[in-house]
Amino acid sequence: MDEHFDFKKKYRNILITLMTVGILVTLAAIFITKPGASRIWANVLLNNQYFMGLSLGAAFFLAVHRVSQSGWHTVLQRIPDAMTTFLPVAFVLMLLIYFGIHNLYAWTDSSLSDKVIEGKRAWLNIPFFFVRMVIYFAGWIFLTYMMRKNSGALMTSADLKYHNRKILFAGLYLVFYGITVSASSWDWIMSLDAHWYSTLFGWYVLIGMFVTALAFITVIIWFFKRQGYLKYIRPDHVHDMAILIFAFSIFWTYQWFAQYELIWYGHLPEETSYYITRIHHFKVIFFINVGINFIVPFFGLITFNSKRQIGWVALIAAVVLIGHWIDYWLMIMPAAAGEKAGIGFLEIFMTLIYACLFIFIVFKSLSRGPLVIKNDPYIEESMNYES
Repeated sequence: MDEHFDFKKKYRNILITLMTVGILVTLAAIFITKPGASRIWANVLLNNQYFMGLSLGAAFFLAVHRVSQSGWHTVLQRIPDAMTTFLPVAFVLMLLIYFGIHNLYAWTDSSLSDKVIEGKRAWLNIPFFFVRMVIYFAGWIFLTYMMRKNSGALMTSADLKYHNRKILFAGLYLVFYGITVSASSWDWIMSLDAHWYSTLFGWYVLIGMFVTALAFITVIIWFFKRQGYLKYIRPDHVHDMAILIFAFSIFWTYQWFAQYELIWYGHLPEETSYYITRIHHFKVIFFINVGINFIVPFFGLITFNSKRQIGWVALIAAVVLIGHWIDYWLMIMPAAAGEKAGIGFLEIFMTLIYACLFIFIVFKSLSRGPLVIKNDPYIEESMNYES
């Protein structure tokens, strides 16, 4: 019950070495291949969105379970809690977009004569863009901090007030996140092409964040169990994580198809441009995206036994993590980088930098206290859980 994760020097050195290699190769790719400013900043935006989404999706996972007073996840809740500690770093990294905003967003050009963009100028202007960004992150960081604080208090105290506060802030997070995840996706992704819009886009992004968070939590469970930690996590917990990945991968596909079908049926030029660009110029990646994010988790986790094998579920989860990176690539790169969009050394090694930084922060957080919150009122239910 008092199990502690030892963030060994070996782990730190591996992550720092990989991050250093990532920085050096990224710089080399920039100076040798000269990909252009738009592609460089598109990669920054892509990885900001992806790893920020892991944190927000993890908080969503916690909030839903806490508001519904679900108990099965209690023995693994420290992992998603730790994932939310990346949000302050994500905020700083997102602010860097200021220096490349003109390379990403056409609407920032005040000299541009465009009636559609002029009609959206009250929302799409640089000062308000960053004001909204500050509001989004302030809410996310504060609410996730309060959830972590009250959860952490249960490590040393059995007072139910901390449990009740945890539920309160989880509820507030769900309301705030439900609004801001849509608004932020409009700001940071949809406005890359200010002419295009989709009423389903916010939901689509939210489900993508949730699935990637589920997949990352599963991979961390596998890694920790390989190192001898998380003894209280049973095949029943793995089974439920696999069910969630399976179910919400289907739901993501439903959102993907619903958005595509409605735009195809409506056949409006300002909507179809999104798919015309991606199908005509990035056809292979377009269909790989659907294949990885639907076919792999659907057939990989469809049987009962496959959902209870942590090694197999973690493998499927790792594929899903790659698949949703590709999904973000398709959302961002064609609009931001245009003809210069691609997947090369720049994309791979910049993602490696972010991944190492994210994992370092998560591991650091997990090493600061017990891996199981022993005074949580649902701990016994979770330790003896049968799915």
